[in-house]
Amino acid sequence: MEKQKETTLMKERGYRSVITTALHFYTSSFRKIFKATWPFTLAFCLIAAITGALLTTYLIPVGLQLLILPGYRWMVVQEHLPLIGGVVLLMVVNLALLVMIGRSAGRRLQLFQRMKQAVRAALRHWALTLGILLLGFIVLVPVCLLLSLPVIILTTACIQAQMGTLIGDPLGLPTCFPWMAGATWLLAAFLQVYVLLILLVVGYYAYGSVETRQRDREKQNRTFNNL
Repeated sequence: MEKQKETTLMKERGYRSVITTALHFYTSSFRKIFKATWPFTLAFCLIAAITGALLTTYLIPVGLQLLILPGYRWMVVQEHLPLIGGVVLLMVVNLALLVMIGRSAGRRLQLFQRMKQAVRAALRHWALTLGILLLGFIVLVPVCLLLSLPVIILTTACIQAQMGTLIGDPLGLPTCFPWMAGATWLLAAFLQVYVLLILLVVGYYAYGSVETRQRDREKQNRTFNNL
């Protein structure tokens, strides 16, 4: 099994082939990935829901105050410093959870067992690696934006409502708005985690392509030197 996996990995591929192979491998292994990552993903989504609810309910009004009242920025920041610090802390924790999700998925699928070799190969062929990752981002960014559309709509509605209050209009948001925001952010975070994990598999096959190219080059050099 390991030998077959190594043979599949160690092939020189172009940009498109790397991405299509990665997508095929990801979809066929999604059940394993989900089993390995769901505890961290659940924690990530819950924290994202709390962060999103705080952002749309409390931080947007603070941000508007900072823009409209530049002379009182420090006073506004001091007043809401615990809130701002708490949101920043939640974002740092979620970043750590995202790394743990990637590590859990990698371990479950036995990706990058030779991490040092993978990093060295990526640095040796940085142009190919950068091109593959950029192509992956180009493909995934529209998908992530589509998945984030409810969050974008909700945030836009919140900004418009809060701006209306600055000119004397009533807030116009339902009392359940924080719960709506939290649920929307939770769903968006869950979907985006498993979309972004595709980049991990893309990097895996990019490593195989880069390493194979290096091996072939070294083999050709040895053959040429022996002539």
